[in-house]
Amino acid sequence: MLSKNSILGLLLLFFLALPLFGQNLSVTGKIKPAFQEYFGNPRVSIFLHMNKSTYVRGEHIWFKGYMYNRVKAEPFKEAVNVYVGIYDKDGNQKEKHLVLSKEGQLQGQIAIDSSFVDGQYYIKASTSWMKDLKEDDSFVQQFMVLNSELVLENNNPSEDYDIQFFPESGHWVSNVQSVLGIKMLDENGNAGANMVGIIRNHIGEEIVRFRTNRLGFAKVIMTPSASERYWATVSNPNGKEWRVPLPAIDSLGLVLSTRNISEDRILVLVGTNAETKREIGSKPYSILIHRDGLLKSLDVVFKENQLYASHILDKRELHSGMNILTLIDNRGVPIAERLFFNDKQIKSLSLDANVQKVDKDSMEVVLTGFEKRTTSFASISVLPVGTKAYNFNSNILSSFLLKPYVRGYIEEADQYFTDFSKRAMEDLDMLLLTQGWSKYDWDNIFNEPPQKKIQYRAGIDVFGSINSKVPKSTDLLVYAGNQSEPTVIPLSEQSEAFSLDNYFVEQGEELRLTLLNKRGELSMPNLFLRLDTGQSTDRIYELEPFRGIENDVLVDGLGEVELQNFVLPEQNTISLEEVVVSENRAIKRITTPFVSEGNLKVVTEETEGLYPRLLDIIRSSGFNVWEVPNAGYDRIRITTKRVLSFSLVQPSPILYIDDVRYPDFDILLDFPTTRVKSYYIDRTGAMEAGGAGGVIRVYTRKEGDVGAGHSDKFTPDERFFTHRVSNGFMPAKQYYTPKYNNLSSESLRYFGSIGWFPNPTINKNGTCTLKIPDYGYEEIFLFVEGMDENGRMTSSMERVRVSSTAQ
Repeated sequence: MLSKNSILGLLLLFFLALPLFGQNLSVTGKIKPAFQEYFGNPRVSIFLHMNKSTYVRGEHIWFKGYMYNRVKAEPFKEAVNVYVGIYDKDGNQKEKHLVLSKEGQLQGQIAIDSSFVDGQYYIKASTSWMKDLKEDDSFVQQFMVLNSELVLENNNPSEDYDIQFFPESGHWVSNVQSVLGIKMLDENGNAGANMVGIIRNHIGEEIVRFRTNRLGFAKVIMTPSASERYWATVSNPNGKEWRVPLPAIDSLGLVLSTRNISEDRILVLVGTNAETKREIGSKPYSILIHRDGLLKSLDVVFKENQLYASHILDKRELHSGMNILTLIDNRGVPIAERLFFNDKQIKSLSLDANVQKVDKDSMEVVLTGFEKRTTSFASISVLPVGTKAYNFNSNILSSFLLKPYVRGYIEEADQYFTDFSKRAMEDLDMLLLTQGWSKYDWDNIFNEPPQKKIQYRAGIDVFGSINSKVPKSTDLLVYAGNQSEPTVIPLSEQSEAFSLDNYFVEQGEELRLTLLNKRGELSMPNLFLRLDTGQSTDRIYELEPFRGIENDVLVDGLGEVELQNFVLPEQNTISLEEVVVSENRAIKRITTPFVSEGNLKVVTEETEGLYPRLLDIIRSSGFNVWEVPNAGYDRIRITTKRVLSFSLVQPSPILYIDDVRYPDFDILLDFPTTRVKSYYIDRTGAMEAGGAGGVIRVYTRKEGDVGAGHSDKFTPDERFFTHRVSNGFMPAKQYYTPKYNNLSSESLRYFGSIGWFPNPTINKNGTCTLKIPDYGYEEIFLFVEGMDENGRMTSSMERVRVSSTAQ
């Protein structure tokens, strides 16, 4: 764990004076100590990559999380608890889950069940220490749930615009040439693109013209005069005009400005007027270049008869990514601030995807372009081209490199980091120009540092009280789950309470506790048990503007029937007209509509004895089975033993578990036969499209079922106190594609999912291979987010054409 002293040492390492380091004593006497106190612990950001942004009841939110140490610019590798919550459209908490992050990664899934109604929701990820910081570093993302109707975005042109003007660094000073940022949003928070404006003085003379870009931003350069009043007339493409006054002009002040003068260098400029220069005299001023506690400084020196002081800096002397430039006076008081993004040391990865057809119902996609000879991590969502279900406002780059430093909502934040092109960086700079001061409040830095050292909580704290006398020479054994070694807690005759810190136990598992005496005998303790996960109920106060489904004629034609029948019900629930009957009741059980009950083989006690694993049953039924448990891809491979005249390669069978089709066989690696209630194996696959390799259908035991070789009545061990954990860690499940009602419908193209790969294996050549179901689409999208061990990030959308002739 990173100690506070090591963090302070790291910050001191970065406290470097660039050329012309000044004599402003407030830098070392005030700024440096304040930074050491306020940023004594590393600042960490979270990003959740979700497989979609729009869900229908019956699906799951599948997510992969990444944690980033912004000081060290690498994955945050400490093991920590992360709290992932769901919130309604008003920001009220609906549910919350505990997920463990290890080596900068976490993953999980949340069911979209009947408690979700149509509309807008939010997912939020945070840690226990984030609530103690003034800046909220939690991750928040909006998503939609559709059950009976589409919630479409409003595409109607707005007639009401908010037009704002932002002087660079926050001050518009008389007789100082300045950059004026312009931002235009409509009443729905959408950009006012391609709006034309003219700035005039009080007698109507034209000073300068501007046009907003696609994101609603523009900028002009002008020298204002305190004796003038300025107005802007702005018109939209339809000819409607608005007249807006410009900000008030300061008679005295300084303006901090930045300019890109080449790919490798920037100009940092401080300008003032003659009146201000006479007032400040020889007082030393400084420019701080900082972020997250990393700090450098520049002296501001006005030469004789000069109203501008400038520095030309190599971008390698700046911090990588965001730089906050703050102008301070001789007392250390911040008077102007400008954000500048340095992309010089940020490399954008260019990925490439190629498809190789494997058989009639699946394909291999080879993804190349990850950093070579580096351990890389990624998550990949596979959706049809034409999807309306992937509409996010952020990606991993914007979440780690932009959001922590900017106040408020950023429209289309991900668009600034698609390719790091010159245009994208110019658009980003206009965003930063209009942001003014950064998210860090200087009053907090000086006066309200964090009151305590951050404790990285990783696990659940278990507290127990013993309600009976403890015999001499007795220990308490604590088992978490069914396969863990016990934790031994020595007790004394006076013991009344005990605790376990940072214990790991998942939802649904059992904590079993027993007393062990000196003769090795076990007995049930009389005790009370409480688990503390660190969770608390909260809400989201700053809500994003509503983002509905993109409206077009085809989507608008989908109705209630398509959405309500989008996903078939789960296997253990049977819908008969308006009545839902649980299989746990004492009625005849209908196993599946796909196989007649007479063709199913029921697992007996003899079956469990002869074939301990499901793979043993499959191997004995005429299939080749290879097991490579340490491989990252295709750890289990199964092919038919039948010789097929039309194929040079022996094809693999199609696998269904509870009528859910799986793209590979990895789920079978540790699949005991005791989990199987019945199965059906057809070596010919004659009744299944693409089933030349055969068909395997497995039906598992449901709640209330027991193995064939066990009694129907469970008898607990009377020597153990048992506590079933309801608020433990979320177990990460293997992804499965929902049972969509119609694989060829347009609703599936718009809102369905093809695949989700939270942990693809990326080799040292920067390549990964995915096995993806083929639903007959000519093109698919791969949405990739990821980060390597060195903190280099990637966010990419790959459009892949599926070739029907590839073999």
